[in-house]
Amino acid sequence: MCVFNPELAVKEILTPLIEKCFSKALHIRHGAILGVSEILIGLSGNSKINRQEALDKAFITLSASERRIIKDTENKSKFAAIFDEVSSKNNLP
Repeated sequence: MCVFNPELAVKEILTPLIEKCFSKALHIRHGAILGVSEILIGLSGNSKINRQEALDKAFITLSASERRIIKDTENKSKFAAIFDEVSSKNNLP
């Protein structure tokens, strides 16, 4: 099982991404700002709030055969349980 380490995430992902927020290239700066905002939402434990809305929008675009493929399985249930636990914890303090 994968264990989430918020300190490592900040050091290896967030810090370099924040530096890119000051890039002269607009597309890099824009993407970095968006990435930092999504990471902060996730680290604060608020990503679960927006998750269902995003899943509903994505599900609408799937064909019937694609929907059958992603039906509930044991692995999907395990992943959902782990995701719920990680995404609802505030890791910012």
